[in-house]
Amino acid sequence: MKKLLLMVLLMAGAGILPASAQRHVKHISSWGAHLGRSETGDYYELSYTPMLTNRLALRLSGGYEHGALAFRGEYSVYQGRVLVSPQLFRLGEFAYVHLLVGAGAGYEWTNQNGTGEAANGSNEPQRFTYGPQAGLEADFFLGNRLSLVATGTKGYLFNNPLVDQWPGMAGVGLRYHFR
Repeated sequence: MKKLLLMVLLMAGAGILPASAQRHVKHISSWGAHLGRSETGDYYELSYTPMLTNRLALRLSGGYEHGALAFRGEYSVYQGRVLVSPQLFRLGEFAYVHLLVGAGAGYEWTNQNGTGEAANGSNEPQRFTYGPQAGLEADFFLGNRLSLVATGTKGYLFNNPLVDQWPGMAGVGLRYHFR
């Protein structure tokens, strides 16, 4: 985390500070890298976010979550999310707060490396899940092109998930904005 903060500060001081008039305008896009904690493990996520209007974005992301559960052992979840992101408010040109509403789908795999208790015949160690998700996201701009992102989401999963019925995630990341 210290290395990430040092990299952000160095990039912000390296002249990536163009005029701030183009932060949240139509046709601006961004790539993001995020890491954080779920309620049962760690997750990593890559995102692409195009601005559809000056106050509405579409957030597309793919992620990987891993951890260990008491009865199912080590697990991995590969997931994708599509979220509509209307702007709730902003603080000058520094912070933009967005609502996240959409859906996600994932592939869960438990009992990896023989670490969980033996599953009975009716429980499979792998499953596809899907469901709605909602949350909040805040961009804190370090320049016109680079922002520090804080995200929190909560969802509900269908198809009898193996890891968590109500998954929650909180994380931080960096986002690069471009035209």
